[in-house]
Amino acid sequence: MLTRADLDEAVRSGIITEQQALALQDLPAKRHAARHQHALSDERFVFMKNFNEFFIALGVVLLGVGLWAAAATLPSLGVAFPVVFIAVMWGLAEYLTRKLKLTLPSIVLAIFIVPGLAYYVHGVISMGSEETAWFATSADMRLPGLAAIVAALLFYLRFRLPFALLLLAGSCVVTFLDVCVRLFDEPSQGVIYILFLIAGFATLAAAQWYDMSDRERLTRRSDCGFWLTLIAAPLIVHPIAGIISSGQDVTAQSNILTIAAVVLFALIALVIDRRAFLVSSLAYLGGALVYAFSQLGGEQNAIWITLLLMGASVILLGVGWHRARRAVMQFVPTILARHLPVVRA
Repeated sequence: MLTRADLDEAVRSGIITEQQALALQDLPAKRHAARHQHALSDERFVFMKNFNEFFIALGVVLLGVGLWAAAATLPSLGVAFPVVFIAVMWGLAEYLTRKLKLTLPSIVLAIFIVPGLAYYVHGVISMGSEETAWFATSADMRLPGLAAIVAALLFYLRFRLPFALLLLAGSCVVTFLDVCVRLFDEPSQGVIYILFLIAGFATLAAAQWYDMSDRERLTRRSDCGFWLTLIAAPLIVHPIAGIISSGQDVTAQSNILTIAAVVLFALIALVIDRRAFLVSSLAYLGGALVYAFSQLGGEQNAIWITLLLMGASVILLGVGWHRARRAVMQFVPTILARHLPVVRA
């Protein structure tokens, strides 16, 4: 650890300036204050810092829609339009994302660029000549998916925007599912559920890799873990709910299993300190409760009773999240807990 004497010597030697020495001296105190503030705060989620970001993002949306409208009314733009569109969006990202570090406008730009490129490639394939007809029929989403993967990866490597990882993961999942579905040649519903689970657990593993590298959630890596968990949760929750129901009518047995699965998802959410798992399963919990109350007191009262119960439960869990997590983490082995987000006081 550098002492004040070390910093003074570095200034005298011309290695750093006096201002840089003062900044380095204050750094430990600032990091301690940030950790203390984080300990009293909640799950890190950076969407926008101020209303000006929303204002600029609105301008980006209007500009993008305007460019698409121009292409629709000016057919002379032809093939050049996608190149112009992506060049404009990327140029804005160079300034708004790389220089100004604006989050919400950057998310909008990433959405325009990544799915926009995939849509363009899909259109080219669909209107292709006889030489490209095979791709249009037998690999409909493969090339668009690969284009989206490349675009999302380049966007992340260039601008380090955590949201780009959501687009990257989504593109990988779509491409993976498309390739597997064609390999299995009309797979059964059960096989599709398994494919979704494989994609979901792989995405969750990537999210946990980021979260484990920033257990105190002070850096951009925590944001990366958030966006990856956000897409991993439904990929895991929905197939499991589908396997429980097995495409049959709701029964008491499937209802109990659904409620048990939601409780399990809630425990997972508390352990990894990510609410996405619980949010993704609320719809299935609501359906299970409506069925249960319908059997007990009739359908007329089932919906409002379910809404009241779920609303109160979500509020109570949200307010007491850290207390509930501390209680659950007492049963987690130490060898695992030391890799999970810190338990806040």
